[in-house]
Amino acid sequence: MTSIFVTHDQEEALELADRVVVMMDGNVAQTGTPDEVYDRPASPEVYQFLGDVNLFHGRVAAGSFLHQPNQPEGDGVATAFVRPHDLEVDRFQSTEKSVPAVVLHAYAVGPKVRVELRHRDSGQVIEAELTRERHRNLGLAAGDEVWVTPKSLHVFQDGQEVAI
Repeated sequence: MTSIFVTHDQEEALELADRVVVMMDGNVAQTGTPDEVYDRPASPEVYQFLGDVNLFHGRVAAGSFLHQPNQPEGDGVATAFVRPHDLEVDRFQSTEKSVPAVVLHAYAVGPKVRVELRHRDSGQVIEAELTRERHRNLGLAAGDEVWVTPKSLHVFQDGQEVAI
């Protein structure tokens, strides 16, 4: 039996559907399985529509995303999208992609801990999601200096995803 279920609840759509159609402004923005749509959004708008996301501004150069919070206008300007659960928080810089941050607040939400951070250079607020165990092991408290590293980064330039 085929049925069409219309909802504004993104979680409900991703949980119940075999196929998802994301509509924006009366137009089809993307179709696919729930995993395809969530893991590989077709546009920045779809990415933001399907849940919490952090935005990092920078440039694309030589096949890499360079985080530049105060980047100038011009060629190569891009935006990277990272979901809170795709951020690693650590006490030490682990890669050149790590950015410095200060812990603002941490609060438990069921089995997860949401951590609000402030990027040390730009002042941008970053949201990360950790397991309770990871949070306990790090012993995070407001004011702690940490490093944030994206585990999964989706970069868009001029509305199109760029392979990084």
